[in-house]
Amino acid sequence: MVKGAPGNKGDKTGITRRRFTLGIVIASIVGAFGSLFSLLKVLSPAKEGGGYITTIKPGDRLVFAKGGKVGANIMVSSLNVGDAVLAYPEGKSSNPANLVQLIKLKETDFKPPTDIDLTDKGFVAYSAICTHLGCTVSWVKNKKSPDVSYTECFCHNSIFDPARGAKVMGGPAPIPLSQIGVKVKNDGTVVFTSDFQGPIGPQV
Repeated sequence: MVKGAPGNKGDKTGITRRRFTLGIVIASIVGAFGSLFSLLKVLSPAKEGGGYITTIKPGDRLVFAKGGKVGANIMVSSLNVGDAVLAYPEGKSSNPANLVQLIKLKETDFKPPTDIDLTDKGFVAYSAICTHLGCTVSWVKNKKSPDVSYTECFCHNSIFDPARGAKVMGGPAPIPLSQIGVKVKNDGTVVFTSDFQGPIGPQV
């Protein structure tokens, strides 16, 4: 066939279209993996030296991590029984490993293995980083029966019982969320009194 004839043009156009389509497919796949990586990076705290490093110190005040009061001190009056909030130590919100879930229960609700000495006036706090893959946990409140509310990681549905040391009640999480000590001060603020009592972050 003579070079430049219509048949050749048709062949070249077909090849070009196939290459263009293949390029779009490859770009879409790469983009999808990039988005997934970015999402996992946001959901998971940064690692340092192979572990999750917190900078919480006894005496650090707890402040709101989300909502309209971000950065404001959490007061004893901020939570009712059955409520929970995400909190950071004041001035240390840049480290995701510092994120905790502060919960208010009845003092009579606590059962082993909760460390009662690390609770105060019904307040108890645990790491907010799921021990499965490191997503941030959420609070599921039972409005009719606050004592049966629970903590859940919606990434893979791990469920933790805050009244029993954040014991794993369901899902793939291998160990409980680590408890950390809190205390209500005379001025009504809530402060940390200890470090985490166990490992935090993914344990799989």
